[in-house]
Amino acid sequence: MGCLSGIVNFILYIVNVVFLIVGILLIVLGSIMLSDLSHFNGSGEDPNTIPICITVLGGLIFVVSFFGCFGIFKQSACMTGAYTTMMFILFILQLVLTCWVFVNRNAFLGDMSNLVSNLWSNKDYTAMGLLEDAFSCCGNTGYSNYGSVGLAVPGTCCGYLDRQAVCNDSYVYQSRPGCNSKFTEFWDDNMDIIRWSGLGICIFELVVFLIAGALTNCMRRQNAGGMA
Repeated sequence: MGCLSGIVNFILYIVNVVFLIVGILLIVLGSIMLSDLSHFNGSGEDPNTIPICITVLGGLIFVVSFFGCFGIFKQSACMTGAYTTMMFILFILQLVLTCWVFVNRNAFLGDMSNLVSNLWSNKDYTAMGLLEDAFSCCGNTGYSNYGSVGLAVPGTCCGYLDRQAVCNDSYVYQSRPGCNSKFTEFWDDNMDIIRWSGLGICIFELVVFLIAGALTNCMRRQNAGGMA
């Protein structure tokens, strides 16, 4: 039993070290997104919501993983117990978020569509160029959007990285769909992956919670035996 407990301690410690690094990376990613997206000022959803959520999530993962690493390394029943409690809270939050994604699929896709519409209506052509390059699309609903505002079709609608490049091949940009539909389609196609991945994370967190709880009880019994 002692050997099995040692193996479980080691595996759980490694898992928490990995998540400690993931938490740091999410904090860095969220901070970069906040600085890069600070120029978005759409009339719809606040564009800073997603990077703020990523940063907060990274901070939570970092704190929880720190408690797990420290508690297991020091064999502290108090720290490991706190880690177990926080894992249960994370499990509940993840479960609620996953259920929300399952139930509100259309609302989420609508938000993604509104994001592109807001970028176009606010004349954020730099961001539109990034979408056109990444998703092989053109304009909000199509290449004709540029003509309606008196602009030439940019190079990104023809596959050029330079938005200022001349786009002479009309067949290329006319055959490309609007970025609104392509961006929404991307999230629609990957929605099942997002939802089932979220469910998988819930199951993983539940397993970690049960193992951490068992280890906490084991540490408490060992401490009580040592004091006796």
